[in-house]
Amino acid sequence: MISLFWLLSLGLVVTAGAGTVVAYEVCRRYVLGKDGGVRAIASKALRQSWRQATVVGLLAVPVAAVGILSLSYLPTRGLAEVWVPLIVVGLFLLLLVFWCLPLVARFTNPTWRQVFNGLTLGLTTPSLTFLLGIAVVLGGVTIWNFMPAVFVAPGLILLWWCYLLERFFVARGYVQMEPKEAEA
Repeated sequence: MISLFWLLSLGLVVTAGAGTVVAYEVCRRYVLGKDGGVRAIASKALRQSWRQATVVGLLAVPVAAVGILSLSYLPTRGLAEVWVPLIVVGLFLLLLVFWCLPLVARFTNPTWRQVFNGLTLGLTTPSLTFLLGIAVVLGGVTIWNFMPAVFVAPGLILLWWCYLLERFFVARGYVQMEPKEAEA
């Protein structure tokens, strides 16, 4: 019999991609200064990208499993032997969550193309990816040392990343700059 804990955990894993896309879209609207209720924005983003975000989010499961397996070898093998697999897993998860899922929220492409574009953009802009990695590590250290930061740090990182991505998309010509409305 499956316990309630495992059922809830499975539900969180399946909806993690879609939840990240919704969070990105809400932050993106905030960064762009667009009006709209959070509930309306979230439900529209969920309707538009539920399937694709779930598939992209589920790609993280086997990679995270490899990371957990590598981490389990830490006591017996030592840090020197598990360092490289952990960095590779961390980089792939970083690219998947912070490059591929925002593309799912922002653009309409087939799923394989979203993943390919996200991995390509993340790997061809190492400065942004490295900066993001530093922010995620600092956020993780902050949460580890001060647990109530779990309510603030992820949102601040996501808001900052949305701001950088929107500037990146406009600078590269992927999206047009939205004109500011004239103030009356």
